[in-house]
Amino acid sequence: MIGGLSHQRSYLPPRPTLATALLSAFALFGGAADAQENSAQAKLEAAAQVSLGGPGSASAQQEQDRLRRLEDSRWPGLDRAIDPTETALGRFRENTGLALSFDYQALYQRSSHSLTGQDESASGQLRMIGTWELANRGGENPGSLVFILENRHRLGQSIAPSALPAQIGYQGATAVTFGDTNTTLSVAYWQQAFANGRGGVVAGRIDPGDYSDILGYVNPRTTFSNYSILFSPVLPIPDPGFGVTVGGYLTDQIYALGVVSDANGSLTDIEWFSGGSEFYKYAEIGWTPEKSKRFLTNVHLGMFHTDARQQVGVPETYGATLSANHTFDNQLMIFGRLGWSNGGGALAKRAVNAGLMWRPGPYDDLLGIAATVADLTTPGLPNQTTLEAFYRLDLADNLALTADVQYLKNPGSNSNDPLVLGLRLRVNL
Repeated sequence: MIGGLSHQRSYLPPRPTLATALLSAFALFGGAADAQENSAQAKLEAAAQVSLGGPGSASAQQEQDRLRRLEDSRWPGLDRAIDPTETALGRFRENTGLALSFDYQALYQRSSHSLTGQDESASGQLRMIGTWELANRGGENPGSLVFILENRHRLGQSIAPSALPAQIGYQGATAVTFGDTNTTLSVAYWQQAFANGRGGVVAGRIDPGDYSDILGYVNPRTTFSNYSILFSPVLPIPDPGFGVTVGGYLTDQIYALGVVSDANGSLTDIEWFSGGSEFYKYAEIGWTPEKSKRFLTNVHLGMFHTDARQQVGVPETYGATLSANHTFDNQLMIFGRLGWSNGGGALAKRAVNAGLMWRPGPYDDLLGIAATVADLTTPGLPNQTTLEAFYRLDLADNLALTADVQYLKNPGSNSNDPLVLGLRLRVNL
């Protein structure tokens, strides 16, 4: 995918010129040029330029936040107050090649039904994100060190949202990334462009979820919260671990991507394949109308295989997903997935999910609605249905508030169908 991350219009000259190569490579990993229009579409196009991963990956998130600051907001006074700090960070990046950004997310969730009496949860997540261009800065094939140092912690409740599903009998996760793991280096990898920006590689401590079955709406900090909505529940994505991702464009519209990562990855324990040679593998081939539209309009087939994890007793698992999304006139994105797995190591054997996101006004507000029906892997359980809707209110360039509701039908061991209400705050700099 990396090769497609350089946003040139669809044409293939017989021989790339030096100027073309420089532009392509710089757009890929060095930070996209200022958007020609301050719009949601421009942010997603620019984000696709700077990252091999999805919209929630480190470099892509940085670019979306940077471009968001160019837009009008409801609270211009707050924007002006933060401008000097943002300007200083921008100068620091220009002088050193190191782009530093910071964000804080807080999430509160409450369920209408609980098996244990514990029906509330809350946690926060403070992150420092860095992208440091160290090789060939501004050259043909730049290379960068990318890292995220973060702290996840409970907020005023005895459990974090990551522990809520166990209290309500739900098979899955009502919130992705909102746990209680203290301070950790969640990712630290080298990303390198090659072939004049048409391809690239990422190697080091990676989050395989940033590169597996990605569509343009997948960002647990700015869109949906539930894992089965953001991804297909047939996909057994491990936690961050050591791995490698390679991708590139075969033509101007066809790309291929492959991931190999530690199947026993851990967010908190940075170990070199602690469970031995047990791997998670994912491969994808996809189509997009233009390289710049990879997040906006995309159709791809993904195949995965996870080795048996002997120490924890998880069997070998393999399967496939067919996924697509399309964006209409910069306002409406629709998406859908079909998924199948075999072996028992995933949440579901079969699943279908679909939904939409809509931008209703002049600010960066966002409405999302989606549903997933999953044939669970655990024997004897009925099909589980997950419905989720959210509204994100754009308060300022650096501040957003999201209200979220999830309806969980047939949640495994709970005879009731819980309603989970959520409120998420995000501050970024």
